[in-house]
Amino acid sequence: MAYPGTIEAGVFGQLGGVYAATAVNSGAVTIPSGKVIVAVTSLDDATKLTATAESGFPDPPDGEIIPKGVTIYSRFTALTITGTNGAVICYFGV
Repeated sequence: MAYPGTIEAGVFGQLGGVYAATAVNSGAVTIPSGKVIVAVTSLDDATKLTATAESGFPDPPDGEIIPKGVTIYSRFTALTITGTNGAVICYFGV
């Protein structure tokens, strides 16, 4: 299925992404200007998040363990990976 523009692609996280981990970059995620994080997929069973979501969107409790393979959808404006060996892939959208 083809999408007519980048707005639709951005809603589904097709505007790029980033790997973030506590061992690599202290867990801090840099979000490009004009974008938000629309999905986060955990790559480790010890992943925890500290996140801020736009008003009206889900925000997981700080320190909640996100098991490996689980994807959380929201519109995060700030995100830090915590936990012993936390690691994620973040997908950007508009």
